[in-house]
Amino acid sequence: MYSLLKVVHLGSLVLWLGPALGSWLVLRYAKQQQGELGTATSMVYKVFFLTLTLEHVAFCTLLITGAWMAFGYGWIEMPWLQQKLWLVLLLIVPLEVADIWLGNWKVQQLVNKRIGGQQLTTRQQALIHFYHQGFTYLAILILPITVLLIMWLAVSKHALF
Repeated sequence: MYSLLKVVHLGSLVLWLGPALGSWLVLRYAKQQQGELGTATSMVYKVFFLTLTLEHVAFCTLLITGAWMAFGYGWIEMPWLQQKLWLVLLLIVPLEVADIWLGNWKVQQLVNKRIGGQQLTTRQQALIHFYHQGFTYLAILILPITVLLIMWLAVSKHALF
């Protein structure tokens, strides 16, 4: 059972990190080439929001399989795992909660309104811009470093301090 959990856990890690970043890069390129309101950009947005859903399902699976292994195999008291959990709970979970709220609800609703021909307010447009710029850049800065630390802890099974 452990091997299956580990494969699902690692597969979820790949699905959490890869597709959404790739589709964001494609969306960014489409916006540069066609603008925010281009037909191709609208189609890419649809795929982008689907990959966000995949990302967040994978993230939930990652948390569930991680908790299952931590509690099921008695690792919860291990210092390396406690440090890993602090990184997950203090950095990654808040980012992902914000990403779910922004990407899967708020920004998606606004983009769908815009695609449907409705005018957005300056504030609504600023929220879309913030999500694709400030928030995403913050995540691109924090996630790689945090994920590498978490991977080090998981592979080495040694606490950082």
